Amino acid sequence: MPRASAVCELTEHGPEQHAGLIRPLARPEGGAVWATWTTSEEVVCLALYDCSRQSKGQERPCSLFGAHPGPCSFDRDDALVEDPARAARIDASLAVLAEADQHYRPAVQSAAHDATLLTWDELRARQIWPELPECDRAAMYRLLAHADSVRATRASVARAASELAAQVAQMTRLWEPASPRRLPHGDTAADLLEVLDRLPSASRALVLGSQCEPRYLARMPLDEAVDWASCHASEGPPPPPAGTDWQAEWDRKEDEKRGEITSGRLAKLPYGWRVDAVRRIALGEDALTAVADANVIRLYGIYQACNGPGPGPQSSGSSSSPCSAEPST
Repeated sequence: MPRASAVCELTEHGPEQHAGLIRPLARPEGGAVWATWTTSEEVVCLALYDCSRQSKGQERPCSLFGAHPGPCSFDRDDALVEDPARAARIDASLAVLAEADQHYRPAVQSAAHDATLLTWDELRARQIWPELPECDRAAMYRLLAHADSVRATRASVARAASELAAQVAQMTRLWEPASPRRLPHGDTAADLLEVLDRLPSASRALVLGSQCEPRYLARMPLDEAVDWASCHASEGPPPPPAGTDWQAEWDRKEDEKRGEITSGRLAKLPYGWRVDAVRRIALGEDALTAVADANVIRLYGIYQACNGPGPGPQSSGSSSSPCSAEPST
């Protein structure tokens, strides 16, 4: 099954050339369909032969296509492994982020970049990255993009740095000996997404619209809201009692509008990004913010367009720079 999104798998290359694996070809001579692009709006899919080169011990073949630019994939993997001090550098960066209000902003920004990019390198160096569920890869790409969030106003730098540090620290636990090698709550989020997809559109919009920043109406946890909607789906989607005053009624109508927008945007994300968005909503993040955030991540070359939902859990490739595109396949 072809992937709905592709991540550039080339190693050293310029911004004008990207290539991501779409699907292998079932033919004796091998090969695969690759998406190539210069911008996210100009994607071309090509059937290419596999690279024939192997590592020095002939143990690992190159996972790229023939005549690819830059080093082979095994050279990239070897280079990642050759930095035993990387974990210590990540810890030092996290320490700066945890005390962001005691450091100058350039130092905090540098720590944010080091913490996220080095964590991504370490996951690949330890061979954890290929085994991660798609939703956890989406979470890592999101963190890479959010490394620039500490460029916000002075009042919000410490908060953004603290949030980023907490999420990166959770990623670093993936290489602890007792780690299950996946982020928490992914399976629960996948189950919630499955139920959400089965709900009538009006009920789904009502649930997602209720998952907003607290205003006047109390926010029901996502799992409870999904259960409530599932029980009442056969009766139609009447809203819960909104109270008698105009402010509660206004909030209810605004929630319905937000829910329709959120539901539409969530449906257009690749599967793993949808699971990650639902996981963040279930943990208390504003639903529209979580979904819109996944739709517009473009920093560091990451691009997730809204061309259609993904086919389900798929492994995506890795690269030295997380650039990606949405091919029309």
